Amino acid sequence: ARSVMTSFPDRAPPPDSAPHFAPADVTDAQRALRDAGGASLSTHDGVTVGGWEVRTSRTPILGKDALAGLEARLGTSHLPEMVYGSALTLTHAESNTKLHFNAEDALREWLVENAPPLKIAAAARWAEAHRLRFGTGAPPNTNSGSSGSAPPLGWDETQPISDYDWTFTTPYRGSVMGGGEAAGEEASSSEDCSNRKTNTQKKSWMSTQKRVDRGALMAREPILFFDELTLYESELDDNGESSVTIKVRVMLTCWFVLMRFWMRCDGVRVRLRETRFFCKIDKNKTPVVIRESARRDESFVDLKRRGAPGNAAAYPNADEAASVLLAAGGPVEMEFHELGDGL
Repeated sequence: ARSVMTSFPDRAPPPDSAPHFAPADVTDAQRALRDAGGASLSTHDGVTVGGWEVRTSRTPILGKDALAGLEARLGTSHLPEMVYGSALTLTHAESNTKLHFNAEDALREWLVENAPPLKIAAAARWAEAHRLRFGTGAPPNTNSGSSGSAPPLGWDETQPISDYDWTFTTPYRGSVMGGGEAAGEEASSSEDCSNRKTNTQKKSWMSTQKRVDRGALMAREPILFFDELTLYESELDDNGESSVTIKVRVMLTCWFVLMRFWMRCDGVRVRLRETRFFCKIDKNKTPVVIRESARRDESFVDLKRRGAPGNAAAYPNADEAASVLLAAGGPVEMEFHELGDGL
């Protein structure tokens, strides 16, 4: 099966240019949204319901000028072949809660994490191909203080780690915005200012025992809004694939976001970092956003040892990789958080 969340030339195109209601009875979904006191945004890129505004925006692959600006802000010209300006924003104005998902923040966290590069022959070939295509502007290595010059073609296990993570593995789990008035927004009176004082604390993630309510997600109720976005993707110069993608679903009683970074380095490793966000929708209660994070990182050797497929064809996209890795029952790192007011 081919992923619909890719723009590689030999694969299926990305979703249509406009977000959409779920492929159920659109009339029922619109009626349910109206009955719940919600509405579709006039720009047809999201909905408002239960005090939440959920909005997506999508762009084609960044053009030359936009890409140059991104490179300048990040301080590197080594970026995935395809970077998009697409974004997802979820805003609850009354509680001053705003979550934002975008490629720039994801790539910034890739630079900060600076994971050790996969030191294989393919990596050296990739580095040289990337150098010939984009130049020598490798990002700084914050761990070693190296200038981050491109590795030589003979790069092997005996050489020092002085280069960057060419798989673009990011720990990004969305951006939290809040802690004051929105840009360009002013309180209209002293009463407004007083009412908003309790909402100006900075939001932060805290450990929790709460979990995503999977029962709520399986409920047979209309899906008011659904969309899927790609933030960036790379074919690793024909050595595999990596991407960051997002799916969002809004129902009458909750919303859900699935964010995935996944990477397949052919014959070497498969990485999958999944982050699930969940919030019940109740306009009479303060929203509680739950975040569940799962990290899987497996070599093809270990997968084959446990009886899982050891060939790249079994991992053509993030959905298939997630299914195989879950069935393989390998090691997984889990974290659970809820969004609250920081000190």
